Amino acid sequence: MTTSSPSFRDWLLRGSQRRLLWLYVAVFVICLLTLWRGGDALKQQQIEDLNRETQEQLDQLASVVESAIAKYQHMPTLLASNDRVRKALRDGLPSDINQLNRELEQINRITEASDSYIIDINGDTIAASNYRLSTSFVGGNFAFRPYFQEAIQGKAGRYYALGTTSNRRGYYFSYPVYEGDTIIGVAVVKVDLNQFEKRFSNQAYEFLMLDPDGVVFSSSRASWLYKVMGELSYEELSRIAESQRYFDQSIETLPIVARRRFAERASVIEMLDEVSDSRGDSLVERHRYLTMEKPIQLLGFKISVLVPLTAIEEQIALWRAIFAGGITITMLIMGLAHLRSRMLQERSDAIEMAYHNQAYIREVIQHTQAGLVTLDGQRRIEALNPAVEKLVASPLSGLIGQPLTELFWPSETDQTRWMKALQADFDNAVNRSTTVEGTLQIEGHREGVAVEATICELQLPNRRSYLVTFHDMTERKRYEQEITAARHALELRVKERTFELEESNHLLRHEIAEHKTTQQELIQTAKLAVLGQMSAGLNHELNQPLTAIRSFAENGLKLLERERYELAKGNLQQINQLGHHMGDIIARFKVFARKGNVAHTPIDVQSAINGALKIMQPRLKEASIQVQSPQSVELAVLADMVFLEQVLVNLLANATDAIMEAQPEDKWIKIAVDSDDSQARIFVQDSGKGLSEEALAHLFEPFYTSKPSGLGLGLGLSISQRIMDSMNGDLSACNPTEGGAQFCVTLNLFLPDQS
Repeated sequence: MTTSSPSFRDWLLRGSQRRLLWLYVAVFVICLLTLWRGGDALKQQQIEDLNRETQEQLDQLASVVESAIAKYQHMPTLLASNDRVRKALRDGLPSDINQLNRELEQINRITEASDSYIIDINGDTIAASNYRLSTSFVGGNFAFRPYFQEAIQGKAGRYYALGTTSNRRGYYFSYPVYEGDTIIGVAVVKVDLNQFEKRFSNQAYEFLMLDPDGVVFSSSRASWLYKVMGELSYEELSRIAESQRYFDQSIETLPIVARRRFAERASVIEMLDEVSDSRGDSLVERHRYLTMEKPIQLLGFKISVLVPLTAIEEQIALWRAIFAGGITITMLIMGLAHLRSRMLQERSDAIEMAYHNQAYIREVIQHTQAGLVTLDGQRRIEALNPAVEKLVASPLSGLIGQPLTELFWPSETDQTRWMKALQADFDNAVNRSTTVEGTLQIEGHREGVAVEATICELQLPNRRSYLVTFHDMTERKRYEQEITAARHALELRVKERTFELEESNHLLRHEIAEHKTTQQELIQTAKLAVLGQMSAGLNHELNQPLTAIRSFAENGLKLLERERYELAKGNLQQINQLGHHMGDIIARFKVFARKGNVAHTPIDVQSAINGALKIMQPRLKEASIQVQSPQSVELAVLADMVFLEQVLVNLLANATDAIMEAQPEDKWIKIAVDSDDSQARIFVQDSGKGLSEEALAHLFEPFYTSKPSGLGLGLGLSISQRIMDSMNGDLSACNPTEGGAQFCVTLNLFLPDQS
């Protein structure tokens, strides 16, 4: 009975552990199921919120497009009532036609229409606003166009098509020109739709303008033009081809592979998009969009917006990964609870050992008697510690600014080495320090103090400084004298005294080594103190957002004067965002000052580039600099959004300064992105004159700048490099073969499978 009792207890213990294990597994599975269902509910809620926001954006977009086109519908009527138009059509004199061409050109410049032209009753164009261009409509015959046929019958005509001469898409308004009751010609105004595509090309959504047949007539993506979202019959395709509306453009179907109704006016679709990988090869990916449509009554068109759901899906996936990780960690902590007693015991032993170590370190510091003196570039005394005054037993504040020779005299044997050390260039020296013996003595004192002096250079930016360490040698000298006297007097007892002398020498060497270690620690402390000077960089980092705020404010005032309140509201929103951005920068500097860690979170590279370009847009526009930037980068990196935008804004600002200084014929900045399996690279290249050899060697040093005096502090690239280091990234520069300068920002990719 006694022998079986331990086995029975072990069996009970193992059974309890198995039940506890199964309980952990069951709780873990329930948490995962709850996590999955909760993620679906959260995604549904976020798409509903996006649906409401998109509805407002769609209404605003449709209103802007309709009002922008509607303002041109009465222009043909006004042109048809112009006496000079009637006279040119009636008489056909070259002088009248030339004057009419100039007037049409001026009217186009004022109204910002695409083209205005006058057609006679045969369909020949006699005058046009683009008469100076090689693609002029003058002499062209447009009798086949429906807008001409409607106007020649006395009606106001409308039509949309791809221009036969200009090869540009447009919407046409026409009106007959009367001479009495007789139609003698037609006045036509063409509205170019490219202006709307440019205005809405940088939005968070893709937009489509569909004609009554469902063909994409205008889009934020050029690859979607002349395609349909549904299916067209053979008769419909034949009718479109016979109308010559799109010439030889083939009408294809957008690659929509799935469609699901989401709300009354919204659907979720899956579409195949063609993208390029890092090697330039084409890949096909499936992307989900929330799509909504709204008709434009004036034109008979429909406006459709497609909002990508990639960000929401990535956010839900990240949320699930983080929550699942938290559940896993919690379960592991609960499973390791039975080890708590052993960990507490080990922790108690570690704390006791730490207390012993701290007491030992305090004891070493308290018994350190090293005297410290700092010298400026001319080897004059800048500062000294109380230990030096204790060595000479006298206050030394009067020696500040005096040469070191007022305090220290080297021995005769070391005088030559000491003079060479004072004149040495430590940057190129093999030995970074020099140690000599000498005497600390000030005027008025008869006796000096024997010391060992060590001089080395402090690594401080923009100036030279030196540290001299003095160690009291009085005790050592006394030991040497006693040993010499004992050697002569007690030569017979040398063997007995040898052990004691070796022990004394060992202790003395140990103390000297400790003194040198303390000296190196103090040198490192002086280096770290220089970091306090970097707070001056805050002024430089806030300069770009302040410049952008000033530009937005000036534009806002002009827009208010013109009563363009919606655009003025957009400028105010930009100012508000820049204000928050400046607050984030200041907060990041506070975190940096507290030695805090930069948050490494998944950051969308396209969003960071768009944010930096938005800050720099006013300055780039003012400098007439063209920016070539990718529009659909789908990469996520581990970084901090505020810090990454800060680095990109600084690179764009430097590129702008370089271009304005060089004044090349072509002013451009190119932004490119590529990646490999683990890293992403963002390239910023300008058309300036490039970087000199000296600039490449010192580019990232604090306070170094190649700009003219007064145009830079020399802190931007130094701070940017520190930011990249804090994000485990890299910042480099080079001069590409095509000219200019190129900077490369390298960051680690965010890999969801490894999160």
